[in-house]
Amino acid sequence: MLHQMPRAAAPAPESSDGVSATVALAELRLAANRLARVVQRWNTIPALGCVRIRFKSNQVTLEATDLTMTLALDLDAQTTGPADLVVSHRALAGFLRAARGPVTLTHLLGGDHDRVRLSDGEVQVTLRLSIPPEDFPQPVTALDPVGRRGAGEISLSGAQALRLFDLGRSCVSHEETRYYLNGTFLTTKPDAGTLRAVTTDGHRMAIIDCDAPARFSEEPRADGSKATDRPDGIIIPVRAVDLLIAIARKAGNAPLTFHAGMRHLIVTAPGLRLGIQGIDGTYPDYTRVIPPASDAFTAHLSASALTRMRTIASATCYGRSLPLRLDPGAGRMSLTMPDGVDLSIALQGHADQDGMTATYSLAQLSEFARIAPAFTLTSAGRGEPARIVTEDPDALWVLMPLRD
Repeated sequence: MLHQMPRAAAPAPESSDGVSATVALAELRLAANRLARVVQRWNTIPALGCVRIRFKSNQVTLEATDLTMTLALDLDAQTTGPADLVVSHRALAGFLRAARGPVTLTHLLGGDHDRVRLSDGEVQVTLRLSIPPEDFPQPVTALDPVGRRGAGEISLSGAQALRLFDLGRSCVSHEETRYYLNGTFLTTKPDAGTLRAVTTDGHRMAIIDCDAPARFSEEPRADGSKATDRPDGIIIPVRAVDLLIAIARKAGNAPLTFHAGMRHLIVTAPGLRLGIQGIDGTYPDYTRVIPPASDAFTAHLSASALTRMRTIASATCYGRSLPLRLDPGAGRMSLTMPDGVDLSIALQGHADQDGMTATYSLAQLSEFARIAPAFTLTSAGRGEPARIVTEDPDALWVLMPLRD
């Protein structure tokens, strides 16, 4: 007698047809890539690793959050009705990497659990839905900026926003104990009322100005006075800064509108809404550490020369922030490495006193190679902080020297 294998339990019945939405593959991939910058894959709240997908009339809205920022994207779609479901971002992104054509998402109603079917016409994946839409977190309750217009509204092109956030990105601090420096401080230029972005890690600082009018408000005390005498503004966390850079890089000349509040920043563009919760802290008064302009010590640096020096130095001395000595009087900048290797290259500039030199981090100076092909470093003398400028008249960097 042949042994018969036990039959598997029949799956819960589900309808063969359901509410569906068909979206272009390229648009859905771009949306998934943007949402990946928000989704927290490793977390204790399962919903933070998911994407909420809502079908509307000829539109699909995808939303993700990490509890400090929320991104919602609207995509054109062919829909057969409304639906609201929460799907694993990891599973969705994996399917999109293998898909080859327009993607159809179908909401299937079942006995115990609803399911969603993803199909590109050839590959078909069915996922069980375990998180109800009402359990999806909503930390930023009002992504719709209606009612926020007026005070605190700033309009920038994608190119302006990219310049504002990208030029100072390398100066953001990663030190957890000084959490209030882990982002970009959006504020106004003193006595001008225009937008300014400030970043610093205590050793270097970037101040990027924009001619767009801006106004920020700070929550007053009970007696109506301000809590501090520091400039008003909002600190944007570094993860949100990176997302804004990615969005602005794709936006080009398309407009981005920023609605600034006391605790949140709402960014809107056609088909995009981003809510950001600012870092709850007080940004230091950066204006006190900006050195006055001085040409007592001047060095004209090229990105090409710094890149060449760092390439050679990295091949002979690994993992070190090497001190670069600038000697404009001798017309050289040089490195002395621990293993006895000396490296120097030509330098243009001047110093008021013979033999005056200054020492700065080669690694930090080399980062300007990404920003500009050439820049000028000036300071009041040996051991003084330096001002760094490029051809951009509205951008200034401050760099602290190293000890000789």
